[in-house]
Amino acid sequence: MKKQKKRMATSYEQLNILMFSNFDLGGDFSCDETDEETPAESKEVLTDVPEEEVVKVDPFKDFPKGNIIAQEGDYVLTPSLNWQIDATKKGPESQTFIFYSAKMAKPGNEYSVIDFIFDDDTEIPNYMIIPIRPDESAKVGDIVLTWWQSGSGMKRAIVTNASDPKAPEVNYIDIDWNNPAKTDDVGIGQKTEKIEPNTFHVLKNKWEAGTSVAVKVNNDYKVATIVNVSGDKVLTIGWAGIMKIYDKNDCVALDIIPNVKVGDEIQAPWVGKFVNTKVVKVDKKFGRVWCDDPHSDDPMIVPFGNIATTLEIK
Repeated sequence: MKKQKKRMATSYEQLNILMFSNFDLGGDFSCDETDEETPAESKEVLTDVPEEEVVKVDPFKDFPKGNIIAQEGDYVLTPSLNWQIDATKKGPESQTFIFYSAKMAKPGNEYSVIDFIFDDDTEIPNYMIIPIRPDESAKVGDIVLTWWQSGSGMKRAIVTNASDPKAPEVNYIDIDWNNPAKTDDVGIGQKTEKIEPNTFHVLKNKWEAGTSVAVKVNNDYKVATIVNVSGDKVLTIGWAGIMKIYDKNDCVALDIIPNVKVGDEIQAPWVGKFVNTKVVKVDKKFGRVWCDDPHSDDPMIVPFGNIATTLEIK
């Protein structure tokens, strides 16, 4: 069945046409007893409906376009098509992005056709696509890249049960540990769930898409997630879903699993900006580090992958 378009034409002119136009139904349904023709000046005139503007999606024109490893039918992560179109037309500076699951329909050298869940199959630049490597297995303690499968949006997760390595049970470390929302009377940040085969891959190396960097911005360091790396350019998504391009020299790639212990001096993000702090607890099962909060008596709870140890912060 052909996918129904999500974005329907709803202009005022189109509604007028549908509601008020004279339709020839093949008979005379007039209540008038005369055959007098309606005066020309009172006849409604159908006007052409402007076609929807076709936009070549390319929100970050300065970022290099290149090949992609995903094959037809593979899961990928990419923002909604509407947001990519808006960012192309208006600029990405104020556009909020969330990376959702989709499927690769037709891979290409610079652009690929994506089977969006809520939109028609559309060609977008490869730099806006994060492939999910298929047919991977995981073990307990691995950090995987996936999406929140009982919710939505790209997430890192830690494997808590690998009795089925191709469909492990995970905890989403990118959901705040103390998030007040609950399912089955368990906070969503503390809950585990089984994920489907071919919907994740294990994060193994720094600079991979889905891993974190600390980005030098003026005198501060800010946390960001890598979307794509090309040469000396790094495309990222950061605090509040804002995507930016940074020079690779301004980025410090962070360990996927930090080697820290209680009492260590570290740097961790507070509202997106790294601050100096100290480790008070490490939870290896749920992939988080408890550390002093400089603005509260309660500790910060930071996911694995967002901990730094070498940043010089004054």
